[in-house]
Amino acid sequence: TALRLKLEKARRMCEEDAAVCAEIDQIDLIAKSIDDGVDFLAWELRPAALDQFGLISALENYVRQWSHHSGVRAELLISSLKKRRFAREVETNLYRIVQEALNNVHKHARASRAEVVLEKRGDLIVLIIQDDGRGFNVEDKMTRNKGIGLIGMEERAALIQGALEIESAPGEGTTVFVRVPVSSGKKKGSHEK
Repeated sequence: TALRLKLEKARRMCEEDAAVCAEIDQIDLIAKSIDDGVDFLAWELRPAALDQFGLISALENYVRQWSHHSGVRAELLISSLKKRRFAREVETNLYRIVQEALNNVHKHARASRAEVVLEKRGDLIVLIIQDDGRGFNVEDKMTRNKGIGLIGMEERAALIQGALEIESAPGEGTTVFVRVPVSSGKKKGSHEK
């Protein structure tokens, strides 16, 4: 904010020199981009909606904001869990898995579309994140060991007694499946819907 205020002041002072004004305008665009990025990162750390309104509301907001920020068309599909709350640990870990998976889509997939599905199937909570990006060879250990994102998602799933599976192939997009027992997702005082 201080940088942008100083740039506005410099802009007012340089009215006579068009080249200097143009350069200040370019710097101001960079400063705005940094400002927007910092706002997005701060919001990503721990959205208040996760604690206040629960996983579904937080995911609706996150997927919408992520889509706007990344430029990738994204959709959240939720079935019978619309008003359901889960234990804080379950909500936090599922939210973080979605963040990491969509972060991977943005950084690596070159996708035009992503979809997040959250539903209950029998005694499981099922989370699916899929994209239409370039995909990768899941069996390639170099790819899997390259970043901590995939390992982090697997660890987060394990923390809530869940399992994570990835399906992908070069040129065919990627699908991340997370299956968590409903019993690990029960929140005191919540009723099955």
